[in-house]
Amino acid sequence: MKALVAYFTRSGNTKKVAEEIANALGADIELLKDGVNRGGPIGFIRSGREAKSGTMVNLEPLEHDPSTYDLVVVGTPVWARMVSSPVNTFLRTVDRGTAKLAWFCTVGADSESFKENCFATMTEAAEQAPVAVVGFSAKELKNNHSTAVADFVARVKSAVAS
Repeated sequence: MKALVAYFTRSGNTKKVAEEIANALGADIELLKDGVNRGGPIGFIRSGREAKSGTMVNLEPLEHDPSTYDLVVVGTPVWARMVSSPVNTFLRTVDRGTAKLAWFCTVGADSESFKENCFATMTEAAEQAPVAVVGFSAKELKNNHSTAVADFVARVKSAVAS
C-alpha cells in the first residue's frame, strides 16, 4: 500500500499526529502550505474566520502527487468548529485519483461534537467518505494517545486491504 499523509498545522499539534501516523503507515508526508502568517492572536482570529466562512486559500505546490497513492490520510486542526482553510482547499481542489481517504483532526476543546463537525465538513469537501477517522483534543495529546493512533492505523490498513 502506497500512502500519503497530508496535513496542515498552526500550533504543531497536527504535525505531531501526522508524523506518528506516517511513521506507523510507512507513508510519505506532505505539509500543506499557504504562505499565510497564522501566528499570534491575529493569525488565530484570521484562521477562525476563514474556516467559518469556508474560505479557499492559495496552496503552495505540493511535493507529492496525491493521485499516485492508494491511500491519502488528511489531517487538520479544528478552527471555529470547522476544517482549516488550507485542508478545505486541498480536499476541494487537489486530484486524489482513486485513493481511499482517512481523516484525523486536533482540537483545543475536549468536545466530540467539534470533531464530528470537522469530519462531516471534510467528507463534504472531498465528496468521498473516509475509511476511518480519529480526533484528538489537546488534553488527549498530552496524555498517552498512542493507542488511539495504533487503532486508527489498524482500521486504515484493514480498509485499504479489503
